[in-house]
Amino acid sequence: MTMASLERSDAAWAEMAAPPGEFVPEAVARQPRARERLDIRRQLELDRELIFAHIFVSLDGGPVRTIINGLHNKPTGREYMIKSAFRAAPWESMRGERSFMRLCEVASPVRSYLAQPHRLEMQIIGDIDRWVYFPDARIEVDEGFADMLKRGVPFAEAVADWHPDMTLGRDAVLLVEIKTDKDRRAQDDLYRAKLGLAREVYERLGWQFAEVLTSRDLAVPKIERAVHEICLDHDTSITAEDVRVARECTGSGVDLGQLITELGGRPLGMAKAAALHVRRVISLGLEEGLAEHTAVHLVPAGQDLFGVMRK
Repeated sequence: MTMASLERSDAAWAEMAAPPGEFVPEAVARQPRARERLDIRRQLELDRELIFAHIFVSLDGGPVRTIINGLHNKPTGREYMIKSAFRAAPWESMRGERSFMRLCEVASPVRSYLAQPHRLEMQIIGDIDRWVYFPDARIEVDEGFADMLKRGVPFAEAVADWHPDMTLGRDAVLLVEIKTDKDRRAQDDLYRAKLGLAREVYERLGWQFAEVLTSRDLAVPKIERAVHEICLDHDTSITAEDVRVARECTGSGVDLGQLITELGGRPLGMAKAAALHVRRVISLGLEEGLAEHTAVHLVPAGQDLFGVMRK
């Protein structure tokens, strides 16, 4: 995967997902806000109701809103991510969005991450109100991993169970709503209806939609230590020689302890192993807490994050 594919907009996915040019009357057509552009406009018929959907994305390909605006009376921040095309991704919940970002950065089946990817406006004909929805994240994942989530496997459990041998070699786009257990909106009928409508729109475009709940999807103690340690070193610089060493060693069936030695020993060798894992050159077994005997898997050629291992 190249940097260009990490930064491609929703338009690229839309071209594959649905035919362009479906008619939307001018009376219900919506216009972009400042620093936005209209990316997708569709007329959809859902449950015998006619719905007009507009998706607006940021002009620079980043988050459509930054969250950090001085109006929040709660912790907010930005998380630097390799998988967000080296951008700092905004978050407004430490237990929710920030934890999810770190898990995605470490998760081998996750290929890219974009926080606040777009603004979805939905208008039901005959209803005076417009529904506006901002998904928390758009992630590009291995299709086999997306299938695990559809079967009801909690997100972090699916991350722990996935390994490169399970890859289908195809991608899926997943729009994500992240909620903490104390989120009052979970009991709001209108909010639930809006999420249901957004899900139907996304599915019509060929995307998937997932709701991530902190207690169910993020709290998995058996991989917490590994996620934390890899995140500490995710931005370590690696060279072509490091990639070559990792590929040759992993192909020979070495464990993490042996790989660290070949990469220069601790602490630098461990930092490089973490960075190679995030870039999908290798995939470390997260359940063992990064012990010396931790299994190291080679990600199939051409499926690393930036295409450095393409044959």
